[in-house]
Amino acid sequence: MGLRTHLTRIQTIRTLSLALMAAGLFASPAAALDPMGPPVAGLAQGQIKIGVDYSDSKMDLKLTRGKWTELLDGVPLDAGDAVSFTLEDFKAYRTYANVGFGASDNLEAFVRVGGTQGRFGDSIWEDGEDFDGSTDFAAGGGIKATFFEEGALRVGGLIQGSWAEYNGTLCAPQWPAADRVEIDLTQVQAAVGAAYTWAERFSIYGGPFLHFVSGDLDDTIHEVDTATGGLLASHYSWDIEEDSVFGAYAGAQLELTDNCSFNIEYQRTAAADAVALSLMWKN
Repeated sequence: MGLRTHLTRIQTIRTLSLALMAAGLFASPAAALDPMGPPVAGLAQGQIKIGVDYSDSKMDLKLTRGKWTELLDGVPLDAGDAVSFTLEDFKAYRTYANVGFGASDNLEAFVRVGGTQGRFGDSIWEDGEDFDGSTDFAAGGGIKATFFEEGALRVGGLIQGSWAEYNGTLCAPQWPAADRVEIDLTQVQAAVGAAYTWAERFSIYGGPFLHFVSGDLDDTIHEVDTATGGLLASHYSWDIEEDSVFGAYAGAQLELTDNCSFNIEYQRTAAADAVALSLMWKN
């Protein structure tokens, strides 16, 4: 490899890395399906990859088994069950650093660490409110396996999981003060499918997948009690479940160099959809 070619490849990787990280940091949020990539192992035994993942997604979440409590100046006042409902159009974006390892020629494992931000509006109290979340921590990992390979066709599967938290304020223009909202969200995606090399350095992939979500949402309200003048604290909590399990996804992978590749994909279930990007370098 000549020096000029080597420098060109380095510059290409740097440019695409900066572009992808900028997209993850500054794109408007569009809940939080993670990138899956090809549903087959992509590393030889002992090979390592590093990369950047980004997803922009939207999802409906079922909030069930709700409870509420009220305290007046710290003293329990009342409690009861809260109504179950669907939180619609929970929007989030995630940006991860990704590290993978080829356990064998047909088995790959990876971990992700990064940040996430979420938003939703007018869904809990239906009073024109909006949730503005801070940038919070997210992490995950998974495995990919190749079951069959013949010529340009590879068939396999993957399973991955992640955990994230979303903290922020929920407020409407007419409210005297904002609610404090905290969300913990765990999800698991499992897919089977195929990858097909369509042309030199270009392949397509996809297949059906399952998407499971669990977690909890807490909404805390502080206000002055008009009868006593004391501080009234109302706390609401719900369990979170997915609104739909079954989905499908499709994507494309471009080999930019012998060691660097770029993926773009679209995922959809009846209650969620996402666009995901990945830029990867392997040794």
